[in-house]
Amino acid sequence: MSKEGHLERTANEPRDLFLPGQWLDVYVPTVAKPGGFTITSAPSSAAAARRPGYLELAIQQSPDNAPAAWLWQQPADKILGSELRVRVGGSFVWPPAPPFEPRRAVFVAGGVGINPLMSILSALAESSRRRADVEVCVLYSVKMPSPTLTGAISADGILFLDRIAALLGSTAQQPPPLRGALELYLTGGGGAEQTAAPGNGRQEVLACNGIDVPFSRRRITVQDIESALGHDKESAVVYICGVPVMTDEFVRGLYSLGGLGLKTHQVLFEKWW
Repeated sequence: MSKEGHLERTANEPRDLFLPGQWLDVYVPTVAKPGGFTITSAPSSAAAARRPGYLELAIQQSPDNAPAAWLWQQPADKILGSELRVRVGGSFVWPPAPPFEPRRAVFVAGGVGINPLMSILSALAESSRRRADVEVCVLYSVKMPSPTLTGAISADGILFLDRIAALLGSTAQQPPPLRGALELYLTGGGGAEQTAAPGNGRQEVLACNGIDVPFSRRRITVQDIESALGHDKESAVVYICGVPVMTDEFVRGLYSLGGLGLKTHQVLFEKWW
């Protein structure tokens, strides 16, 4: 008798419709070409057992992008109930390919590169409620938001910061769903950026829904990623999503024998234009 495989043993169990980090091709009425949008919700949001299920997509308002313009129609009830065709794609996903099972995950995002990582972090938070097996560190670089009337920096204009802070920041009422840390890097904005080496620059704190988020006024460096990896690099994985220049620089630094010397299966990346 042949041994039953995992897929056979679980054939009758519900399957996720997508993996954390994937995108969706969306075909809208009257538009021939699909629009590609990142899924930012966890797979559980669309599970068959959940009613009503949903998919959350990151869609920038753009009149020149026909599918996006259709989805941004106002009022919203003009398109509610419309039938859409969708197709899941993308290989920038969690978890990494077996048999590798990391104990530490470093997520590096530049700007809207945070979109697929939001889905991954949400899925990790759900699994951590059952088992605390992966420690995470999020390095998030974004342009300095517009200041408030008092001149203070507001967290409101930073995409998904409130959610990520809630996943990683503890409050007086409860511990965070994820084990790890969030480090924010603010660039531009007319102010002077720090040029000091990581660990030597002045770090400030941004309040976000009662959670203090540490931030630096500079860009992320390869040294920041090295620090986030810690001493046990062989059991770590790095996910990078951002503009090509940033992504290429970090990937070179992580692969380089003169740098961190990580293996290819330890570095996953996706470029955003």
